[in-house]
Amino acid sequence: MKLNHEDMVVQSDGFVSPIKWHLAHTTWFFETFILKKLNKKYKIFDKSFNYLFNSYYNKIGLYNPKSKRGLLVRPTIKKVFEYREFVNKEISNLLIKNIDNSRLLNLIELGINHEQQHQELILMDILNIFYNCPLKPSYKIKKKHKDAKRHKFTWSNKEKINFKYGYIDNKFSYDNEGPSGEMELNPFQINIDFITVGDWKNFIEDGGYNIPNFWLSDGWDFIKRNEINMPMYWIDKNHHFTLYGVEKLKNSQPVSNISFYEAYAYSKYKKQRLPTEFELEYFLKSNRKSGNLLESNNFQPISFSNKDYLNNAYGNLWCWTSSYYQPYNKFRAFKDDLGEYNEKFMCNQFVLKGGSFATPKNHIRSSYRNFYYPHDRWQFCGLRLVKEIN
Repeated sequence: MKLNHEDMVVQSDGFVSPIKWHLAHTTWFFETFILKKLNKKYKIFDKSFNYLFNSYYNKIGLYNPKSKRGLLVRPTIKKVFEYREFVNKEISNLLIKNIDNSRLLNLIELGINHEQQHQELILMDILNIFYNCPLKPSYKIKKKHKDAKRHKFTWSNKEKINFKYGYIDNKFSYDNEGPSGEMELNPFQINIDFITVGDWKNFIEDGGYNIPNFWLSDGWDFIKRNEINMPMYWIDKNHHFTLYGVEKLKNSQPVSNISFYEAYAYSKYKKQRLPTEFELEYFLKSNRKSGNLLESNNFQPISFSNKDYLNNAYGNLWCWTSSYYQPYNKFRAFKDDLGEYNEKFMCNQFVLKGGSFATPKNHIRSSYRNFYYPHDRWQFCGLRLVKEIN
C-alpha cells in the first residue's frame, strides 16, 4: 500500500515516530556520518535538519525530543523527499569517486543496515498509527495463507557444550555483537514453535493476568497501572488488529506484541522459562537461516505445516530472552560519534533474537542482538519456552 501524506505525519504515542521522521532521519544519518565527514566540499541541505532529525546523538548536538516529533508540520513531506533525493545523489557521486575507500564502504554498509532497522520500525509504527485511527484502516490487502494445525516440535541440545557466541565472520555486524567469547551451555530443550494465540487464551482464562505469583513486581505494577489484560492490539478475545486491519484471532497463530513482563509471567504459568540469549543464539546458529521473514511477504506471524518445522528457526517474531542487554567482555563501541549507536542503551533492557516477519533475510543472523525495555510491546515480538534436560 502507498501511504498518504496524512498517514506519515501522525505520532500516535510517545514510543511511535511519524513515518516522515523515519524517512528524514535515515537520510540525516547518511548526511551526518558520511557526507559531512568524507566530502569536504559537501553543502548541507538544511542546517535545521540537524536538530529536527538527530535521534539521540548528544555529541552531534541538541535534538528535538522524541515526544515532539509529531509536531513537525514543517518541513513538508515533499521537502523530505527532496532531501532524500539530494542525499542519495551525493552519496552516489561520493561512491563513484571513492569506490576503493574501505572506510566509506563500511559506513555505507552501516547506513544501509540502519535504514533496514527503520524499515521495520516504520511497519511497527504504522500498525500503531492505523490502530489508533477510529476507522482502523488496513495497510495491506489480505494475502491468502492457510494457517496450519500441527503438532508442536522441540529442538534439543543434549550435552553440555562450550558455545562460541558472538559474531565471528568478517562481514558486517554491529558493535554489540562482539567480541566473540565462550559460554558453557547445559543441556536444554526449546520449542521451535512460538507460543500461540490459543495458548495465550488459556492463560487468560486461567486468570493469568490476575495471579500475582506469576509476575515480577514491576510487571504486576505495570499491568495493573495500565489496565492490561491481553496482548497489545487484541480488540477482544476473538479479534485483533493487524497490518491487514481487524481480523479474527486464529488459535494456531503465534501470539505477538507481548511485553517481557507478560512473557515472563507466561513462562511461570507453564512452569518453564525463557531462553537465555546464548541458548537462543546456539539454536539459531544450529539451524538454517529460513523462516517467515520480510521476503515471505506475509506481514504477520504465521504457523507452519509439520513438514516445514525445521525451516522455521528464524523470523515470525523477535523472541524474548531472559538476558539483560549488556556489553560482552572487552566490548568496543563504534568509533567517534557513532559510539552512541548501541552502547548507551546497555542498561535496563532485555535481548531479543531471531528477527520477525518484517526483518530482511540479509539483515538477520544468529549473533544479532535486538533490545527493548521490559514494558515494551509495540515491536513484533513473541516467546518460545525452554526446559532443562536432566
